[in-house]
Amino acid sequence: MDVKVMSGLEFLKAMQKAGNRPPMAETMNVDLDCIEDGLVRFKCMPTNDHLNPGGTVHGGYAATALDSVLSLAVQTKLKDAFNFRGTSELNVKYIHPIKVGQVLYAEGRVVSMTRQTGISAGEIVDEEGKIYAYASGTVMIKPES
Repeated sequence: MDVKVMSGLEFLKAMQKAGNRPPMAETMNVDLDCIEDGLVRFKCMPTNDHLNPGGTVHGGYAATALDSVLSLAVQTKLKDAFNFRGTSELNVKYIHPIKVGQVLYAEGRVVSMTRQTGISAGEIVDEEGKIYAYASGTVMIKPES
C-alpha cells in the first residue's frame, strides 16, 4: 500500500480493510465502524482504564473520540491522505455521563471545507440514539505546493 499516492478516503478504507488499529485506537478501545466521503464513525466501548475519580468515564475519553472522528472525517475529503496539520479548535459539550462497558458510537461529519481548513461536527450516541456528547472542530489543511 503506497500511502503517498492515496486520498484520505482510500487510505482510511485500506486501513480498515487491513484491520490496522493505531496505538491510540487500542488505548481508547475504539474501532472504525464506518468510513464514507465526509463521514467517519467509531464503535467505542470504554473500560475501567478510562474512569475518572468520580467513577464515570473521564471527559477526555469523549473529547479524544470526537477529535478523532472529526479530523478523520476531514481527512476523507483530502486528495492527499496526509495533507493536514491537525486540529486547531475543538469544542465539546458533555450532555450525559458515560459508563464503563457502554457500547457507543462517535460520528463525525464534514460541515465545510476550504483550502486551509475543514470544519466538522459530530456526537457520541448509544445504540438507541441518546446523545452523550456533541462537538465541533476545525482541522488545519496544509497549503498545496
